[in-house]
Amino acid sequence: MMSRLIRAVSGLPLLFVFLVAAQPSHMPEDAVQKYIKGKLRLNPQALRINEKNLGDEGMAVLARSPLLESVVALTIYKSGVTDLGIEALAGSTHLKNLKVLSLENNEITDRGAEILATSKTFAALESLNLYRNRITDRGAVSLAESRTLESLAELNLNYNQVHDEGAIRLARSPHLAALEVLELSYNPLGKDGEEAWHRFRLMRRLAELHQQNQLAEMGKFIFGDLGVYVLLDSPFAGELESLDLQGNDLSDDAVAALAQSGKLDRLEALNLSNNNITDVGAQALARSGRLSKLKKLDLNYNRIGDAGAIAIAESETLANLESLKLGQNVIGNDGSRALAESKTLTRLVHPIFGFY
Repeated sequence: MMSRLIRAVSGLPLLFVFLVAAQPSHMPEDAVQKYIKGKLRLNPQALRINEKNLGDEGMAVLARSPLLESVVALTIYKSGVTDLGIEALAGSTHLKNLKVLSLENNEITDRGAEILATSKTFAALESLNLYRNRITDRGAVSLAESRTLESLAELNLNYNQVHDEGAIRLARSPHLAALEVLELSYNPLGKDGEEAWHRFRLMRRLAELHQQNQLAEMGKFIFGDLGVYVLLDSPFAGELESLDLQGNDLSDDAVAALAQSGKLDRLEALNLSNNNITDVGAQALARSGRLSKLKKLDLNYNRIGDAGAIAIAESETLANLESLKLGQNVIGNDGSRALAESKTLTRLVHPIFGFY
C-alpha cells in the first residue's frame, strides 16, 4: 500500500505533495452533529469546540442545529473560523439564549466584527471574546458603534491589530454603556490609545469601589496624575470626606486640579504625602476656595520650600486645619517662622514637622 502511494505521488512537485499532506480536512456534517450532541449531553448550556477543524462549513452546520436552543455559552477555539463562519452563525435561529460567545484564535477580520456588532442574533450577549484574531481599528469602531450589543459587559480584543482610534472609540463609546471589562493587551496602541484605555479601567474601578462603599481607598489603585483627573471627572468625587493619595507620583498639576475642583467641598482629610509636590502645588492648595472644610492635610515627604510654607501659613481657606504635616520637605527658616507665627492656622493640635 505504501509503495503504491509513493509511486502515485512521485511525479508530483514536492511542494504540492507537502501542501496536500499538511491540509487538514474539515469535520463532516454528521461528525459535527455527533460532536455537538456528545458535548451538550454533559452540559446543555455550555458548548466548547476546542481545536477542531470546524471551518466555515462546520460553522454553517453548527448554526443550523436545533441542539443550540439550550446553549448560553458558546466557545469555538482555534477552529479555522473566518468571517464566513461568523455570517453563518449570525443567521442561526437557534441562539436565542446565547449570552457568552468566545471565538479565540481564529481568522476573524473587521467584516466578522461588523457582523457581530450588527446582527440581532447577538443582541443578548454579555461577554464577547475575540482574543487573537485579525481585527483592526475598523472592526473595533464597528463594535463601539453597535446599537445591538447594549448588554455587553465584557469585550476581549487582546492580540489583534487595534490602534489608537479603535481603543479611543471603544473606551468612550456611548452605546456600550454596560461594558465593565475591556481587554486590549498586545495591540499596537500609542500614547493616546493607552491613556483612553487606562481611563476606562480607572472609571470602572471607581464605580466598583463606589458600589462597595470603599471609594476612599481609590488611592491604592491609581498611579500618576491621570487617576486624579478620572476621579474628578466621575460622579462620585462629591461624596468624599477623606482621600488618601500618598505615594501616587502626583505632580503639581494634579494637586492644582484637586484644589480647583468644585466637587470636593465635603473633603475633611487629604493625604498627599510622598509625591512630587513643590511650592506650586502647596500654593494651589493654599489659594483654593474649595477646601475650606479640610481638617487634616498631610504633605510629608514632598519638595515644598519656603514659598509654599508661607502660602499655607497665610491661607484663609486652610484655617480649619487641626492637623498639618510638612515633615521631610525643604522648608527653611522663613517658611518655618511663617508657620509658627501664622494668624490663620490657630486650630492646629499637632506639631507641623513631627511624625505622627
